[in-house]
Amino acid sequence: MSEYEESVSVHASSEDVFKFVSDIHNLPKYLPTIKGAEPEGGERVQVHGEARGHKYDNDGKFRVDHAQHRIEWSSDGENDYSGWLEVKGQGASSQVTVHLHFNPKPQQDRRLAEPTGSRDETMQEGLEAALKSIQNILEGHGGKEEPPAAS
Repeated sequence: MSEYEESVSVHASSEDVFKFVSDIHNLPKYLPTIKGAEPEGGERVQVHGEARGHKYDNDGKFRVDHAQHRIEWSSDGENDYSGWLEVKGQGASSQVTVHLHFNPKPQQDRRLAEPTGSRDETMQEGLEAALKSIQNILEGHGGKEEPPAAS
């Protein structure tokens, strides 16, 4: 089991940042490998994408807490995967923190280690790319970034 956490400063209000990241339809704009995301009703989401030539479709929980500017998610898939994202800030500056919990099955663990030689390094690259994408979009400096490991 592994835990990953990373933060980034974004020059945008916490309200604007949270409004963007909490919209399910925006997930493909900033999350590496995700090509589409659809709400399934309630606190449910379906995502699909492709990572390292492997297509995937996953269902899971996507809980939005507007009062705390916090999102929590988990996957119904074969892997033990969950996480949270929080946005904090005042005025025109925000701090976005993402935390992931991931315990992949052996086959996926091997695939994740392929691009970098380390599952942890591959996961960290993906986390950093997601945060950089959020920063790019909300600061008007570009769009989605894909880590080298995603291609």
